[in-house]
Amino acid sequence: MSARVSLSVLESIVDVPFLPVELLNPASLAVATAVTSLYIYFVYPHLLVQMYFRIAVRWSGMRLKKVTDEKGFTFVYGERGQASPDRPSVLLLHGFSADHFMWAPIVQNLPGNIHAVALDLPGHGLSSDPPKEEEIGFGSQLERIRQFLALANMEKRKFHVVGVSMGGALSGLFAARYPELVSAVTMTCPSMKTPVDGQMIALHRRAVEENGGRMTLESCPLLPQNGSDLKTMMEVVCYHRQFVPQQILQGAVDLRKQRNHFYLELLHELVSEHSRCALEAELHKISCPVQVVVHVSGVEVLKEKVPDLRRVDILACCGHAINLDQPRAFAEVVAQFWADAQSSSS
Repeated sequence: MSARVSLSVLESIVDVPFLPVELLNPASLAVATAVTSLYIYFVYPHLLVQMYFRIAVRWSGMRLKKVTDEKGFTFVYGERGQASPDRPSVLLLHGFSADHFMWAPIVQNLPGNIHAVALDLPGHGLSSDPPKEEEIGFGSQLERIRQFLALANMEKRKFHVVGVSMGGALSGLFAARYPELVSAVTMTCPSMKTPVDGQMIALHRRAVEENGGRMTLESCPLLPQNGSDLKTMMEVVCYHRQFVPQQILQGAVDLRKQRNHFYLELLHELVSEHSRCALEAELHKISCPVQVVVHVSGVEVLKEKVPDLRRVDILACCGHAINLDQPRAFAEVVAQFWADAQSSSS
C-alpha cells in the first residue's frame, strides 16, 4: 500500500499561523502537537499509515532506492546491506496489491549478512504503472523484473529469489526462465491451481457467484472500499486477529484506492485459468534448489513436479498474510535454506 500525497494536502496541514515565540513553551508545544495529531488522525489518516510504513521500512534496515529506464519507467525498491561475491543476495517479490513494505518485518528478522532487495513490482508501491499497451500478466512482470536487475546493475550476480502469493508464482517462473540469475528459490503460497482453493481464490470465487458472475470494485472482497471491508479481508487472510482502529483501517484503504482499477484488471488476469496453470506448466524447468513454504493445499503438486525440491516448511498458526502472522518464523526458515543451499553448492 502506498500513495503520492498531493501538495495541496500537505499545504493544508502546514498552512497554519505560527504562534508567537513567547508562547512556544513545552506546554503549548504539547497541546499543538496533540491537536495536529488529532487533526491528521481524523482528516488525513492515510498520512499516519504512510508514516508508519516508512518508519517500519527504515527500522528494518532497508533504504529506499530507485532506477529509471530511458522511457521514464521507474522501479522503486528497498535494499538492506551490500552484495557480496561470496554469497547470493535475496530478491523479495511481494504479493497482489502489496509492495516493499510487506517485507519489513521479515527483513528485520533476517541475519545481518544477507543482502536483501525488496522490489515494488509494476503498478505497485512507488514503482511506475505499466503502460496501457503493456500486458500485465506473469510474462510481462518477469520481463520487468529482469529489466530492473539490469538497470540496478545486479544482473551479473545470482539471487535467492523469495516470493509470496503472486510473488511466489513469479519467483518460480523467474527461476524457470532465467536460471543463470537464480541460485535458489523460495515459493511461498504461490498463486497456482491447487486441488483445494486457497483463501484468496475461494474468497474471489464466492464473491463472483454472489454477484452474478461479475466482479466490480464495489463487489471485490480483495479490494476493500472502506475500513470495515478491510477488517473483513484481514480476518480471512490472517490467522491472528489484531485490533486496528477504524480510522487507521480507512487510511490504509485510502492509500490503495488510486490504483484499484489496475488492481481489478490484474486480479482478473491472476484468477484466469491460464495464469493459475502457468507455474505448474514450468515447474519442471527449475534447475536450482527449491524451498516451498505453505499453509494451504498445493504441496503435493509441488512435490511431484519440482525437480530439486530440498525443503518444505508448513508454518503453524499462519494465514495467507505470512508477513503479519509469522514474520520471524518465516525469516528463520528462509535464512536456513539460504545457508543450506550455499553449503550444498560449494
